[in-house]
Order: sequence, then structure tokens, then C-alpha cells
Amino acid sequence: MGESSGVKIAAVTHDFHERLEFSARLSDESAWVSFYQGIWPDMVSAVRLDRDSEWQRDGIDRVVFLANGRQLLIDEKKRESTDKQGQPYLDVLLEEWSVFHREGDGRNRIGWALDRKKRCDFLAYAIPLASRCYLLPFELTRLAFTMHRSAWAREFGTRDAQNQGYITRNVPVPWKILHAGIVEQMHRGFTTASTLQLPAPFVVKDQLTFRWGL
Repeated sequence: MGESSGVKIAAVTHDFHERLEFSARLSDESAWVSFYQGIWPDMVSAVRLDRDSEWQRDGIDRVVFLANGRQLLIDEKKRESTDKQGQPYLDVLLEEWSVFHREGDGRNRIGWALDRKKRCDFLAYAIPLASRCYLLPFELTRLAFTMHRSAWAREFGTRDAQNQGYITRNVPVPWKILHAGIVEQMHRGFTTASTLQLPAPFVVKDQLTFRWGL
């Protein structure tokens, strides 16, 4: 389970640029680069995007360049808050509303965890106090939250961060639950009415092979 259910409002008023600076703290740069190097040993470079740009507005904090020419777009987030016992939270705060005034208010803006226009490939969600970072495939994470949004909000509650004139609303989802939701999105079946016929496999030199007919 995550934190206790219900809505809680953070005591600190956050500023967008202040939080951006928090996530981009230069002293963390070597740790981020080492993290990506461990995942992609053929990484050529990992470029941090710090200036205000269309990249930043699209939720992209870093571009990882691989030796084969691929470019991976990554959104980096950090969570350093602790519970009453001083232990770091290990769940993932999924942003439901980036700007929220009240239900049905036309000024409300959907959060990054539900944003279909967001362009990143991965979300790197770091919990420094626990020496942990979740590398999440963004689109599968978004689909999982879209499917389970109401149920997760009821079960785990919401967390509101007070900003200047509005709040940002998040749903704290335990890692095991989020992981299961992502895996669920990776398994899709054909409908019972499908006429698709899969070819029978055969073995060639100990390798299982499928051959499609013309």
C-alpha cells in the first residue's frame, strides 16, 4: 500500500522553476550519467537539457545518444520527501493534474502521467535517499495510469502540492502495483472473432522458427 488514503496538501508552496532546478541540480550529473551508462554501455553521450525550450515544454530533460545512432528522450524526476519516521517514500507519484483549481474548472491542465502529447521514451524516477531509480517506459506507464486512475486514486488517495494560485495533484502508486499495471499493458490478445491464423512452429538447428505463407 502507499501512504494513507485521502487528500493531503503539502505545506510548502512550490514554484515550477524552483522544482525544475531541483531536478536538474548539477551536483547530480555524474550520478545520472553513470546510471545511463550502466543501462546502455554503448552510450556515446547523455545530454542534459537545462534551458527553457520546446524540449523542456514537451517534458524532455535529457537525450541519450547510442553508438548505433538511436536517440532516447528521457524525463527525469526526483523524490526526496520522507515519512514521519524519516524513511523515503518508495512509491511513484503519478501526476494526475499539473494545474488543478476545482472539478470541472476550464483552467485545469492534465498531468504528465496522462499527457498523450508527451514525447519522452522513458521516465527516470529517482529516489536518492533510497539509492533507487525506476526507469519506466513512458507510454506503457501512461496507459496503465489511464486504465487504473480512478481505482488507484480511491485506494491510495491523492497528494496535492500547493503552487502559486493552484495545486498540482498526484496519485502515490506503490511500485509493485505500478509494475503490475505496466506489465498488464504488455499483454494484449486478439478478439475471439479474429480470423488471424498463426503458423505452426518448426525447429531449425535447435531454433524455434515461424514461417508465414504468402
